[in-house]
Amino acid sequence: MSAEPARPLIAGETELLERLQALVALIGSRGNGDDQLPALAAMAAELLQADACSIMLFKDDTSDNERQLRVSAHYGELPSAAYQQRVRLGEGIAGQVAASGRAILVPDVTQSDFAACRKRERGSFICAPIQVNDHICGVLNVCRNTSPLSFREEDLAIAGIVALLFGLALELARLQGVLRSRFALRAMARELRENRDLDPGTLGRDSERMARLLGRTFFRELDSAGFGTDRILTAATEVIAELGRNVGKTRSNE
Repeated sequence: MSAEPARPLIAGETELLERLQALVALIGSRGNGDDQLPALAAMAAELLQADACSIMLFKDDTSDNERQLRVSAHYGELPSAAYQQRVRLGEGIAGQVAASGRAILVPDVTQSDFAACRKRERGSFICAPIQVNDHICGVLNVCRNTSPLSFREEDLAIAGIVALLFGLALELARLQGVLRSRFALRAMARELRENRDLDPGTLGRDSERMARLLGRTFFRELDSAGFGTDRILTAATEVIAELGRNVGKTRSNE
């Protein structure tokens, strides 16, 4: 029995695929993940024909019990104060999506249970989780405030694909950073020699394990170079101080 010929793509589907290809191309380009976020937000809004889009991510400067979502990039109208807001797991729409890992589609906010969470009187919105290695690292928000057309299930599926691509973009940027660091590559090589059953891809994708590995390697390098305990403590203190300066600079720019 011969297979049926594939259904030809209609104009709208062809345009959607072209936009998705452009998004994939942007993600595949070299560059810092944070620097790409505004462009990714703009492309997501274009793909979904949304008036606004925001990307909220968990930051690394909080413990697991105090994880908070913060706006990292946006497209369209968004008050500057939004960058100062923190959303805990389970709080509001974004917090609920991050906690459950399930996307939310609201065709009409005025007729939904989320009316109290939205400041605008009308509109349609989607909130989808962004995942990296099965861990929720943030959410993608898109909304239509002026369009008479509401988001549909097809839009929810597209938002899920876009959120998946965003997760890949963040992971790719981190892995590219590891590959640019000879120190990190040496640390990975030693870890793989000592753990023959460990897969390089698994190690590279585990950001927490990589952080611990780099910390141990830093200590070993100083110790083997002949630095005593007091000098190693001085180096560790300098790392913490540099982290504090970096966090302070980031917050002052928000």
